[in-house]
Amino acid sequence: MKITNTITKSVLDIVGFENTSPEDFFPKNVELRDGREAIIWIHRQTGHGILDSQYWESQDFYSEEYRNEFSAEVGKKITPKEHLKIYNNLNERQVNSFSRFLTDKTRFLEIGCSFGGILNKVSSAVDICHGVEPNKEDVEFVRLNNKKVKVYNTTFEQANLAEEFYDTVVSIEVLEHTLSPRNFLKKCFYILKTDGNLHIEVPNHIDVLLTCYEDTGYNKFFYHKAHIHYFTKDSLQILCTECGFNGHTFSFLMYPFFNHVWWVQNHRAQTSAAIALSTPKPTQGKTKIQQAINKFYHKTEMEYEQLINKHAVGDCLIFQGHKRQTSSLSSK
Repeated sequence: MKITNTITKSVLDIVGFENTSPEDFFPKNVELRDGREAIIWIHRQTGHGILDSQYWESQDFYSEEYRNEFSAEVGKKITPKEHLKIYNNLNERQVNSFSRFLTDKTRFLEIGCSFGGILNKVSSAVDICHGVEPNKEDVEFVRLNNKKVKVYNTTFEQANLAEEFYDTVVSIEVLEHTLSPRNFLKKCFYILKTDGNLHIEVPNHIDVLLTCYEDTGYNKFFYHKAHIHYFTKDSLQILCTECGFNGHTFSFLMYPFFNHVWWVQNHRAQTSAAIALSTPKPTQGKTKIQQAINKFYHKTEMEYEQLINKHAVGDCLIFQGHKRQTSSLSSK
């Protein structure tokens, strides 16, 4: 591993942290998911992490290679059709978290729409439903699967989108991949109508498995080469506010209690997202005691989720807000 003494000012300018100085950051040695040692630069004031630039992937990585390496099953490439099925329940929860922004007159855009799980659930409820996705296979699947949806096969940064066109813009697990979250959010500001709604979901750098549990092995899974940025509640809130949005940031627990129990007991990821996202049903539920046991498992997960989100240590963070009439972009 190449040792660097400090993050450079030029790198901070590239990633949209030009209003900070190198002295505001300190290095943290981490192990990436692929086993390589790496450096994350931690912002002292907010805890925001930036992957050292020597480990960055090119933006072309997302057109084809990303899905070959990262999918819902360890060591196996999963088709968009399979992804749609595996993530159906999670996508339902995600849509529910912003559904109040949707009407039959809404012009909707999802940035990084992937296999179309969110778009499928939104398209029937809105007037216009668009997506942006760089992965070619995912885009072909979405276009065949949902004729109402229009998808731009490019990165959001390169997409030619109209000014002040959309009522609601949603981005789920995308912002952490971008070189400059600030430029990304500036473009969101540009394409949203005044008072338009923004919903941003990112992984949480204060994830409970990473910061509260001990000796789970999760620290060797959490960091990986596709994520340049590691957001905290403070860093996401500050950035969105600076880029012209009023709103609030809150915790969202994607992977449930029994997945965390697995980490404690096995010190590694489960073999597939389908298993990791599910609540076990230990009995067939035919007798009263069997039904009571199943209800106990479900109740345990619900109480755990409430506890984790109350303390903002869920595996995800969500910023939800709206575009102000004016922003402070010109001063940043």
